[in-house]
Amino acid sequence: MNFVPTRCAICGTSGNSEKIFDQNIDEAAFSTEVFSARRLPDRRSYQWVRCKACGLLRSDPVLEVDLDSLYEKSTFDYNSEVDGLKRAYSSITLRALKPERASGAILEIGGGNGFFLEIAKEIGFTKIAGVEPSVDAVAAAREDIKPFMIVDMLRMDSVPTESFDVVSMFHVMDHLPDPLSTIKICRSALKPGGTFVVAVHNSRSWSAKLMKSHSPIVDVEHTYLYDKKTVKKLFETAGLVDIRVGSYWNLYSLAYLIHLVPIPRVIKLALLKGKLGKILRVVRLSVPLGNMWASGKRPS
Repeated sequence: MNFVPTRCAICGTSGNSEKIFDQNIDEAAFSTEVFSARRLPDRRSYQWVRCKACGLLRSDPVLEVDLDSLYEKSTFDYNSEVDGLKRAYSSITLRALKPERASGAILEIGGGNGFFLEIAKEIGFTKIAGVEPSVDAVAAAREDIKPFMIVDMLRMDSVPTESFDVVSMFHVMDHLPDPLSTIKICRSALKPGGTFVVAVHNSRSWSAKLMKSHSPIVDVEHTYLYDKKTVKKLFETAGLVDIRVGSYWNLYSLAYLIHLVPIPRVIKLALLKGKLGKILRVVRLSVPLGNMWASGKRPS
């Protein structure tokens, strides 16, 4: 296994960091299942360090792997949680736009089967577009949404410049090996004055502090982890202005909450299978799991 050092996404420095969590990976960590969204957590992770200059958490070092191929082959397996995610992401978008309303064109990066684009049309957007690397996820998109989705990783030539009023990215930024470059592409896709909005894990939330290395956010899929200060610094470095950051609650089934709790895998599987599992998937709770949203605007 060939490990390579990473750089701070904000400062651009290599080194100049302190170790926070030890490495816990093997070759089995790099499979289609592991790189599929919202899988059962397995506590695999790289070593995590914190930048001494800006405080950003990152995996360091990491293996040289073909991330494009892993995400292209990843599967869409969380359809039961889509209704709660629609509610959360539409609320975040409307909060980021206030006092303006949802209108015009929206682009979503990494949107699974396009479930957010479905509700984006309902809340006021007249044009939709999505970029999603998973072939399986796009194949599962609703027939009226599928024509507006591109199966690919986001690249500079993937989307037209100055064409969107909003660009959204929900729980994707943690996975990006070069988030600064990706945000700059999103900024270029925005019209002047347009809004970039993300949902992302908060590394200083109560749940992250309580569970530490056992938190599901400490994961081999995640390259960087943010808090309210570092996400603001990243947005500023990318050239965004009028930056807002806030917390939000998730609406999840009891089954998914059990999915996240750091208990033995065999116990989780026993709870989630059979009749009990069906009941747990129906009961839903709104909980503050430790996630945040952030937005910024392209300068007019």
